[in-house]
Amino acid sequence: MNTKIIQWMAGFSFLLLLIGLWFLRPQNILQGNKAIYHWKTVFNKSSYTSAEDSFLNRHQIRKVYIKMLDVDYNVAAGIFPASKTALNYYIEKGMDSTEYVPVVYITNEVLKHLNKDNYHEFANNFLSQALRIYSQTEILPKEIQIDCDWTKATKDSYFNLLLAMKKIAPQFMYSVTLRLYPYKYKDELGVPPVDRVMLMLYNMENAKNISNINSIFNFNEALKYLKRKDYPLPMDVALPVFSWTLVFRNGMFLKVYSDNIVPKLHGQNAYVYEKEYTLTPLANNKFLVQTVERNGYSNYNLKAGDILKIESCGAQELRQSNLLLRNLPLTQNSTLALFDLDMDELNKITYENIEAAYSLPH
Repeated sequence: MNTKIIQWMAGFSFLLLLIGLWFLRPQNILQGNKAIYHWKTVFNKSSYTSAEDSFLNRHQIRKVYIKMLDVDYNVAAGIFPASKTALNYYIEKGMDSTEYVPVVYITNEVLKHLNKDNYHEFANNFLSQALRIYSQTEILPKEIQIDCDWTKATKDSYFNLLLAMKKIAPQFMYSVTLRLYPYKYKDELGVPPVDRVMLMLYNMENAKNISNINSIFNFNEALKYLKRKDYPLPMDVALPVFSWTLVFRNGMFLKVYSDNIVPKLHGQNAYVYEKEYTLTPLANNKFLVQTVERNGYSNYNLKAGDILKIESCGAQELRQSNLLLRNLPLTQNSTLALFDLDMDELNKITYENIEAAYSLPH
């Protein structure tokens, strides 16, 4: 055989060997900036170790988005604080390295009742509530986040509110939550005048439709919105790991509880004089409610004939939502946040799966 051919084949074989070794090498997992949402009405943190603190330390999570205020509107009260998060924070100054991001949740109904005469007033009120976190932690936030599902009709009102907040307190970075629809249809819904967006990879379908299998997360439904891989603002992403209970009465959506209440409805303590609920399992994580009256009342105010629908996102949904990241314009500076800090749900997922959820595509 020709000497040059032999040399070429030897060289080519060596190249194939190098390529093979490259693909067989240990893969370094590139992780985003780790964060998590705290979405309860009381935030507790002290020098004493809690399950939540242990989870944060174990996964080296140093950024927590804390809901500080819910804002809603009704005819009787106008624009009002539906709930304020209580802060029970007891850590010596300078001993906490966590970055806290205050979040203000505003309903779309609120936006319908804002105008040029009150933008400044409400922007100032919302900022004051967000910055309560500093009075407790003595850690001045770098970022303030607004959570709102705006529409085409309320876009101008929302954007003007954001501009008013930036004018009042320009020293902060501002971010907003972004759902899949305004991500895909940014020309129609507009790009908010802020520094960053947090794309929420959940709440994809209509929760009020009892026939949807899981309105929180649907991989194929999400793909419909991720055909384009661009957005004008830097992007972070929130991934789902939570459950809720949807209540339907007479075939119509009634209300939602922010966790799976089924375990709590069994074995009610007779000494608190509540109703005792009996549940009949139905298909697709649904339960038919039956009640046995006791003296008093129940915190859940359910009636016989109500249907509970439990929707949840666990390890599988977390893994699938992470797969969607390759369709998004993320960078090494992107934050990946789990929603939310609920140990009942997080304890069901292994350490390895939590760590994998924080990995960026590469």
